[in-house]
Amino acid sequence: MKNWLVAAVASGCLGIGCSVPETTPFTLERFCQGGGSQTMEGLLRVDPSACDRGLELIVQPKGFNPGCIRVALWTKDGSGAASTVLLRDPQTSGGAEFHAVALLSDALRAELRLEVDAFAQDCDTAPVTSQAFIVAQPEKGQIAQSLIELSALDADGDGFFSKDTGGTDCDDSNFSIKDKIAWYPDMDGDGYGSSSSTVPVARACSGPSQTANNNKDCNDNAPLVWPGQAEVRCDGRDDNCDGRVDEAFNVGTFCWLPQGKWGVSACDPVNPARALCTSR
Repeated sequence: MKNWLVAAVASGCLGIGCSVPETTPFTLERFCQGGGSQTMEGLLRVDPSACDRGLELIVQPKGFNPGCIRVALWTKDGSGAASTVLLRDPQTSGGAEFHAVALLSDALRAELRLEVDAFAQDCDTAPVTSQAFIVAQPEKGQIAQSLIELSALDADGDGFFSKDTGGTDCDDSNFSIKDKIAWYPDMDGDGYGSSSSTVPVARACSGPSQTANNNKDCNDNAPLVWPGQAEVRCDGRDDNCDGRVDEAFNVGTFCWLPQGKWGVSACDPVNPARALCTSR
């Protein structure tokens, strides 16, 4: 996975993760009450019993529309850890900023480490890009604001990152082609993958050897059996995966023998293209 540019920019401040105290119109009281300059999509309350200082975190995607941003804050020794998840629909977000607030106690003066992870669709998969850095500590009664810019590649804007940069988009120039697709074993090579629920499934842009991009084959050991084909053989099996056997030959139905009595239609053991009227 390639590393993409992650930069934090704040007014009057250069360097990753730096913060600037804000006074007007940001007030600590508004943040402690869940308010602020923007609609906050996430809250990291490091100390549930205190709200002495605050960090306003603004995550700005560049070149992509993530479906999920995860923000975590912790100290070097692991104390004071908190995290939040910011969710969006990548098809409609238009690259808008994500907003979160971290509320801190004045007693927590250890070095604070911030990690921001970006995900293509949701937070249940591995992040496409991640970055961690140290943030500046605001003074008591102050709010520090940080703008974090994250850049990644989603050229067609479908919400999936290019596979060339660690994502899963099989063609980042085609909006209709998105995530890797499922490939099912096709051991008999008839173009239809096994319908068994126990077979291994591969997810890839192009199929590995002896696989198909569907799971419709009811018998993956018979190359002449696949869905939708004509039932042209009277062979005692379901040749077209419709759940019926030899339905075109009326097997098992009554027929009239030359001897002038009733018989039963059955497959011809010599010629599978026909059925015979046999004695009951």
